[in-house]
Amino acid sequence: MPGSPGGGQGGQRRKRTAIIVAATVAVILAAGGGVWAVVGGDDGDKEPKAKQSTEPREKKSTEPTKAPEESATPEEEELDPNEIRQDGEAKVLFQAPAPKVTRSGEDVPGFWVLDDYVVKAVQTKIVAYDNSGAEKWNVPLPKTVCAAPTTANDDGKVVVAYEGRKKDECSQLALIDLKTGEKLWDKPAPEGGMFGGGYNSLGMAQSGDAVGLSWFGGSALVSVKDGNPLPVQELTAACSVKGWAGGKALLRAYSCNDGTAKLQKVDPATGKVAWTYPVRKGYEVAKIYSTSPVVIHLVNKDRKSGGLIAVKEGGKERSALDLGGQNYQPDCGMSVFGSSMGSCQGVVASDDTFFLPTALGKSSSSGLTTEIHAFDLNTGKKKWESKTDGRMMSPLRMDGKNLIAYQQPTYDKAGTIVSISPSGGKPQKTVLQLPAATREAENGFYRTRRVFDERGRFYLASERLTGDEEKEKLIMAFGP
Repeated sequence: MPGSPGGGQGGQRRKRTAIIVAATVAVILAAGGGVWAVVGGDDGDKEPKAKQSTEPREKKSTEPTKAPEESATPEEEELDPNEIRQDGEAKVLFQAPAPKVTRSGEDVPGFWVLDDYVVKAVQTKIVAYDNSGAEKWNVPLPKTVCAAPTTANDDGKVVVAYEGRKKDECSQLALIDLKTGEKLWDKPAPEGGMFGGGYNSLGMAQSGDAVGLSWFGGSALVSVKDGNPLPVQELTAACSVKGWAGGKALLRAYSCNDGTAKLQKVDPATGKVAWTYPVRKGYEVAKIYSTSPVVIHLVNKDRKSGGLIAVKEGGKERSALDLGGQNYQPDCGMSVFGSSMGSCQGVVASDDTFFLPTALGKSSSSGLTTEIHAFDLNTGKKKWESKTDGRMMSPLRMDGKNLIAYQQPTYDKAGTIVSISPSGGKPQKTVLQLPAATREAENGFYRTRRVFDERGRFYLASERLTGDEEKEKLIMAFGP
């Protein structure tokens, strides 16, 4: 069974085994599980080698926080990690405990970082936490949040989806103002596609004032301003949208029964198609790793890899990345029908370079090792590699010309944020050393959104809860 990088070697708790097995079975059954063919299964699971292929505004909640039924004794209270942290270790800004869940393996999508606080979707609420972990505001929703984009727009507004009237239906949309803590509108998702509604395995991608929706048998483009459908180029009955990716640009991928597939850039303001990239025949887009610059992963009908392709602005091929026979392992989560195309972590793109983590493998000199490889987007050739012994390493973002990466915790080491120079991938300079006192909690995240912001703060936010309330955290925040 594929391994999961979240817990290093031996750091994963045995009680999560059943969940991982269930997730693995779901991916195997998935029609859109093409990410397994080259890179990144559920939270970095290994996969074959690449060469094998308008209502009124609702006010924010002012409900008082309920006191716990019982107070913990001093012996039961968790020690403050800041009181026992060692020299050079990061400060723990706060730890938000995981809420009680109705079942093991409950998804809690949605996490956004603002200037002086963070916002997390927590079941039937959208909650803002300040830098001490205190609740700043919350917005209640009628039912549980079941899908959310990874990015908001420049005004701090984001559309989230919550459960509809039918079982397994993720069909209600709400616009949340992350700056004021208000729900601005709330309405059902529009129907679209071969089967219209259903909204199973809903994927969302937001860019500017538009959010793309895709689900099994349907797709739609919705205005962030009012929740109404936006006109977008309709597809023939023989073609269907596979998914969207957002952020800096809005991309739509679709495939047709005749074996053809295309990638399109869509203008978020008008819904018009800016350009179309025709995918080589017999392949389709499985994942969109970056929307600007554009980097995509192709698979064929048997889910075997067609490689990673960089696409120029205008829809022409820029390069095909020379992956050789290496196994790569970004964190792409699990999308049963492949609709969450742009949700992968552990991949970073600058204007001319793409960074990709390898799977944990053996080194003849020092046992287990992992690497980050940098690829030239103009030529597709590998520029350099950076190695770390004994732990997984995941790219986070660029800091000027340097790459910021997360060295994940192991059974005996806490995580570390490092800066990697473009000069041959050396040296790896420690930017933030996470404390040993929180290593177990850090290691306990199952599926996680990771953010390192410009102020040097690092956040871990759970996107799936295992149900271990005693040890599991919803959010952990660290600072210099």
